[in-house]
Amino acid sequence: MLECRDLSVFYGPHHALDGVSINIKLGEIVAILGANGAGKSSLLKAVAGLIDYNDDEDNDRFHSDILFDGTSIYEWDPHDIVEVGLSLVPEGRSLFGELTVLENLILGAYPRRARGDQSNNLDKVMSVFPKLADRRSQIAHTMSGGEQQMVAVGRALMSNPTILMLDEPSLGLSPILCSELFRALAEICRAGTAILLVEQNAKQSLAIADRGYLLETGRITGEDTAEALEKDQTVMRAYLGGATRIIKSKVTRSTTNKILTGEIRDLIGRAERRQKEHIENRRAAKPESPKQ
Repeated sequence: MLECRDLSVFYGPHHALDGVSINIKLGEIVAILGANGAGKSSLLKAVAGLIDYNDDEDNDRFHSDILFDGTSIYEWDPHDIVEVGLSLVPEGRSLFGELTVLENLILGAYPRRARGDQSNNLDKVMSVFPKLADRRSQIAHTMSGGEQQMVAVGRALMSNPTILMLDEPSLGLSPILCSELFRALAEICRAGTAILLVEQNAKQSLAIADRGYLLETGRITGEDTAEALEKDQTVMRAYLGGATRIIKSKVTRSTTNKILTGEIRDLIGRAERRQKEHIENRRAAKPESPKQ
């Protein structure tokens, strides 16, 4: 279904990915394990179209390709990639903190493929994450980290993806919330959505995965079933905890405005106004410094 062939990515002179080849089939959970700086985030961002290959002349020397159902999506725009059924939950969640849970979820329903199923997809999200059903009117930034991660995953599910990609979803979560999140991911897969999971937490990732790849300094250094990797003590010692850095997205405000519906643009505008009001209120409440 999804296949990366000899994928190479540069950031200036830095070779972030070097000939990476992976695949994921329908109904699978595939884990990408690696230490901090191994290239895991770059891999997901490349698949999601969030890396501007045209800025890197060195990429032309390689024969990289990304195939989805046999069609090359290499260098496609991010919104077109979402339309074919690939959705990314980024590291750091990237929620609109001044909007409610429900408003954040609705933002995920902008693709044409999902607009007709918004109500059904919302019901599915609430079924997977019952806590969100009780907190749909809560402002996102007032929620715990684990609850915000549920909103981020739910927002991605609102686009009705065939493959859900997640970048370090357990980062900053308590062990209890981690277990709850990974249980939900297994449930999402059983419902028919394949999952490409980037994680440093090998134990929890492999517990729900079918297969796994080991990524080290931009190269695939190992591949096996999750069961086999889980029994490999070297793997278990090497890949536990931590985080990866965030790579700057090439998605601009002008690009986003072209693809969002009026309702969603209104939500974004509302979030920006609320953020501005919040900053102005804080400034107004700050006491003036005494005059010298």
